[in-house]
Amino acid sequence: MTPPKKSTLLAVLVTAVLVAVAAPAWATDLTVDVVAASQFDSGLFIAIVGAHGPNPIIDAQLVVNSTVLVPDKVEDYSFDHTRNVTLFKIVKYGQVAKPGDTLTGIVTDTLADHASHTSVCGRGLPALHITSICR
Repeated sequence: MTPPKKSTLLAVLVTAVLVAVAAPAWATDLTVDVVAASQFDSGLFIAIVGAHGPNPIIDAQLVVNSTVLVPDKVEDYSFDHTRNVTLFKIVKYGQVAKPGDTLTGIVTDTLADHASHTSVCGRGLPALHITSICR
């Protein structure tokens, strides 16, 4: 089951605005600004990893607790090329996260520099069929 395209697009756009505002005017270090995700009771897991840095960002990976996630789909969106702001939407069809788990986003730029940020997964919104929210 896939979420409505409008909802996914809205989530990506809202996150892009938040990352763009949070990123400093002149990035000197590769930085992960946001790692957020939702686990749906249908089995859909969708995460956003947002980062910026002095060089183009070419890859993002997720680690749940100590296990590397092998995604079903990854899409990247680049914004503000002067700061190399990039969002990665990572999708997995299956149970990935539950409350209490940690979710670490790791990004890599064109110089093979890495940065990471860890979020904690908490209780979801059962009325919206979300079993866990990581932020």
